[in-house]
Amino acid sequence: MASAKPQRIFMTGANGYIGSVITEFAISEGYTVVGLSRSEKSDTKLRNLGAIPVRGDLHTYDVLTRESAQADVVIHLADALAGNWGMEYSEVVRIHNAAVDAIAEGLKGSGTPFIETSGSLVTAPDPNGGETTESSPLVENPVNNRIDSEKYSLAQCEKGIKVSALRLAPYVYGRGGSGVGLFMGTAAKNGEVTYVGDGSTCTTTVHVDDAARLYLLAIKNAKAGETYNATYETDVTSRALSEAMGEALGVPVRSISFGDMVSKVGEFFAKFLSAENRASNAKAVQELGWRPREKKILDDIKSGSYVILAKSLRKPTA
Repeated sequence: MASAKPQRIFMTGANGYIGSVITEFAISEGYTVVGLSRSEKSDTKLRNLGAIPVRGDLHTYDVLTRESAQADVVIHLADALAGNWGMEYSEVVRIHNAAVDAIAEGLKGSGTPFIETSGSLVTAPDPNGGETTESSPLVENPVNNRIDSEKYSLAQCEKGIKVSALRLAPYVYGRGGSGVGLFMGTAAKNGEVTYVGDGSTCTTTVHVDDAARLYLLAIKNAKAGETYNATYETDVTSRALSEAMGEALGVPVRSISFGDMVSKVGEFFAKFLSAENRASNAKAVQELGWRPREKKILDDIKSGSYVILAKSLRKPTA
């Protein structure tokens, strides 16, 4: 008797920080992964992961439609903002929505799961300092208008497309990469780590491996039209994060005003670094069967995957 044909995942952003881990885990579970690729370098990375590269980007609508139509699952991770930090966010949303239109065209009438990627920073902090849920009020002055992209994707459910969205924590970390690595590199260059005010604002974190496992669970268990927080710890303060990075790098840590942080890193990153966000993962745990289990962020910075990075960034002493 012939074995069943492996399910085919079409993924945008498959060779990125999160996408490459999803690709690795998906292939280990028996999926075939087809990844959108913009270059020979990306082709090579995807092949080394065991995936099949297909040339295109968020503007090649024919490719997005064709590959979505051939897939058993679509995961959308690619973000036009990546590598284009100066781009107006309205343009990021426009590019995203046009790509979603192309994907949805390929998914019409199929019932194929379409997993969108959003972020938990779309939710306003709880006024009493507690955790928020996926149904909590939206933030009035967001870091960006990512919620517009999320809403647009979920609206495809009205056309019969089976869309759900995962809201990633502000800090996705692990394997020595992501924003933590970026901020450590900047701190090493500047010779200090800075945080805003008293550093008491809490943020939300998730290890990249745990996040990747949640995407695979969402394929099987997510309901159309629903959002799920891809989050783990919700009580890590900006000061604690800064102190962990400072300890790892051997550089001083100090507080500065929000205005000084804007002057230092720009308004986008100043808002990001000082944002209060405590997004509960209860829904993903209860409905999708998710069990985050990787090393926590402060431990990973001080004694885990960021140790080698910190060592490489440390300036030699005279």
